[in-house]
Amino acid sequence: MMIYIGGAGHGQAALCEKETGRAPAPCTPETALTAPAIADFHLLIRAVLRAGGDGPAFARALLAQNPDAVLVCDEIGGGIVPLDPFERRWREETGRALETLAAAPGTRLVRVWYGIGEALQ
Repeated sequence: MMIYIGGAGHGQAALCEKETGRAPAPCTPETALTAPAIADFHLLIRAVLRAGGDGPAFARALLAQNPDAVLVCDEIGGGIVPLDPFERRWREETGRALETLAAAPGTRLVRVWYGIGEALQ
């Protein structure tokens, strides 16, 4: 698995496509399990939570069923802590899901700063 993460609008999708040849596309939780490139992973986790699931469990399913996927995610954990409990849970669950994916053997993690990738692992 490959993960491209960075601030909103920092060029994660473009760098992902340039490096892998796969254009990330928005997915539902179901289609993500077979998609070659997943856009907006943070929004995917939001959909999983809205459907009653949890982030780390979804990440484990993604690893089991689609280990060669590449995904793009915005960093959503920094800044002001939201007052809304769901918004706080969404940020926490997204972080936990990414932690699960990043800890998997063979995962490549790329931090994107203004279109420039920095390999973290």
